[in-house]
Amino acid sequence: MPRLSALLILIALAACGGEPTPAPQWYFTCGDPVCEGHRPDPGIPPCSFQHPGEACLPEGATCDPLDECNRRLLCATSDPTQQPGACPISSARFKRDIEYLSEAERWDLYRELRRFRLATYHYRAAGPADRQHLGFIIEDVGPSAAVDAEHDRVDLYGYASMAVAALQVQAAQIESLQAEVAALRREFGGRPAPGTSRATAYARPPTRP
Repeated sequence: MPRLSALLILIALAACGGEPTPAPQWYFTCGDPVCEGHRPDPGIPPCSFQHPGEACLPEGATCDPLDECNRRLLCATSDPTQQPGACPISSARFKRDIEYLSEAERWDLYRELRRFRLATYHYRAAGPADRQHLGFIIEDVGPSAAVDAEHDRVDLYGYASMAVAALQVQAAQIESLQAEVAALRREFGGRPAPGTSRATAYARPPTRP
């Protein structure tokens, strides 16, 4: 019945010459960057008859579809996930001023990430049954691509991108060391370098636990 009422109101608006441009409909919101299971929100009622793409009223209404990524349904005139600053969007057609990081900039992110202090914690609002979480504290980090200061939370997309930069730096270091080792082996023709025993020359470094 509520769905039928919304449709009748939209038809009436069109008949009166007021063209609904565009008509409100149900859209999914972004949800969590990393899906970790549904978390109920006491301020948002569960969805009953609402479905994405169907007409809705009033604009701004929302409900909880019990989604594993904690997306909500929002009654809106445009897709909220396509708005600037909404969900992390990776396609180039949605971006401008694209500049790729230089090697020096990747090194800066690598050094910054190494300073992050990891901690375990529980959320106060979740009560005593909250599971233990792992991460960093934004007050320990300060201004960073890994911090969404406006919303007082971690920017997971930026955090993950910093980790990728660190991996790229380490991969380049490993490749450089491997090339040096290969050059030394060719130079000495399989013989140990002067001043070293064969066992020392070819001993592998201990693996860290």
